[in-house]
Amino acid sequence: MHTPVLHNIYLAGVVGLSLLAAACGAAATATPPAAGAPPAQAGPTAMPKPTAIPTKVAVVRDKAVLVTSRETLALESLITGCSNLNEFVCGETANEPLTWIDSTTFEVVVLSTVEGWQQMDSNRWRFNLRRGVKFHNGEPWNAEAAKFGIDINGDQKVNRSSFRYHGEMTGQVIDEYTLDINCKETCPIFPNTAIFTGFQAPKYYQETPKEVRTRGNVGLGPYRVLEWRPGLDIRLEAFKDYLPNKHVDSQAPSIKNVTQVWRGEALVRAAMVKTGEADWAMDIGFEGRKQVPAFKQSGTTEMFALIVDTVWHPELKKKQVRQALAHAIDCKALVQALYEGVPECVGNISVRGTLGITPRNYAPYEYNPTLSKQLLKDAGYDPQNKLNIYVEANRVYRDVEFMEAVSKFWTEVGVTNEMRILEPSKHSEMRNSGCGKFGKEGLDCANRQPPQPFASSSHVFTTATSNEMLDMQVLAFRRMGCYSILSRVCNAELQKKIDTAIATPLGAQRKQRMEELGDIAHDEVYFIPFFHNLLVYGISSDLVWEPLYAPRLRVNTMKFK
Repeated sequence: MHTPVLHNIYLAGVVGLSLLAAACGAAATATPPAAGAPPAQAGPTAMPKPTAIPTKVAVVRDKAVLVTSRETLALESLITGCSNLNEFVCGETANEPLTWIDSTTFEVVVLSTVEGWQQMDSNRWRFNLRRGVKFHNGEPWNAEAAKFGIDINGDQKVNRSSFRYHGEMTGQVIDEYTLDINCKETCPIFPNTAIFTGFQAPKYYQETPKEVRTRGNVGLGPYRVLEWRPGLDIRLEAFKDYLPNKHVDSQAPSIKNVTQVWRGEALVRAAMVKTGEADWAMDIGFEGRKQVPAFKQSGTTEMFALIVDTVWHPELKKKQVRQALAHAIDCKALVQALYEGVPECVGNISVRGTLGITPRNYAPYEYNPTLSKQLLKDAGYDPQNKLNIYVEANRVYRDVEFMEAVSKFWTEVGVTNEMRILEPSKHSEMRNSGCGKFGKEGLDCANRQPPQPFASSSHVFTTATSNEMLDMQVLAFRRMGCYSILSRVCNAELQKKIDTAIATPLGAQRKQRMEELGDIAHDEVYFIPFFHNLLVYGISSDLVWEPLYAPRLRVNTMKFK
């Protein structure tokens, strides 16, 4: 067997992340390659040097309170969620993803559970697992345990968040610490797609009732869950048997006790840091910078956008109606009024530097209400078909105010609409009721009634869609394909293009095919993008911490001075 090696991730450069942060006086979290840099070639490369762990800092305090914008929906890592900052416990604190992307080098690296990997053929990758790793309940980490998690992550019926990245896959035990991962389809960049692939202790998972499992987490991460008190807090404790390595994101935790609380108002979160009630606060808004002892401003890989139901809504099936909706919104004016003009208005749902994003397909749609009215007339728009705008409040700072203004813009051009705020679990039910609910029959979803649990057209709904792997693959699959529960786009010709592009190795041909998908997303107005989401974090004056390039949180990288 060859010595396992790591593989470089293609990254043309997330210029928007660092430039926008720098423009506001924030410290950039990383300096990626310049836009337009050639893609990395497929195949093995030398193992990159891991980011060095900072010089050890003496422990001054052993308790930290972290405040997010809402309560988590669940703690179990093998569910459909666990993919944003509110879910940091099940995402990457109690959970340990199979692979990780370094915020400094943008290379795919190992965390605590893996030694390395190599590609065996077009749809098979071999992973060498680390010895001595344990789940929080003492169950051993080995190839059998890894296979158990891989099979769940790769099951379309389960439809975990990670499934939208890698698709169907199964594990194959080679020996106690060697596992082959077999993709159903060709998977030339699999390690890049495994950054959300999580695990739970197999025996615990099989013996624990589902309703109990969702409120707990027995994972491999640097912190273990002590208790979730619904409506109050989640208490965590540093896992004493966590096995760190030399990478900064896989270091041993230094803060022993961590508590997650939640508050919906950004300025309340900022006030908690100011008064010492919290040590870290998510998304305090630009005004909040003046209210806290210290702050970190960071770009993310998120785009604030509307997902448009092109499958079941009678008006949104029409391209000209979708174009009319996009041209009716004065995004720049709203960003100026609500966000001090800082975020950048965009015309696609992934950041600059994503393979497939070009200056042309990234450009925002022109604000032109006269054109909107003409497009509606040409489309034969029927105002009796009301358009609902579903909003998950506080997912993005001032999102409710933003969408109230969007609703008024649409009313002004003659679109009958109503904004409805959904609580997080209902919003989740709605957004997860796409074509992928039909499994292998998803290709025929336009001829079926909308699936449960929402069982109705989702009209348009807000999202802060993220693309940590910086390749159009994930957005094409989960937002434009027929087999994702998040998708509201489906046609056979486009699905063939998506499948072909995903199966293409890194190189000029993959770049061309991903750019074609980026062009289609923009030109067909399958989504109505607004702006590249920036985050301002409030932190206590003695907390040492740097944001990641993506909206994720490794609590084990936090220290007190």
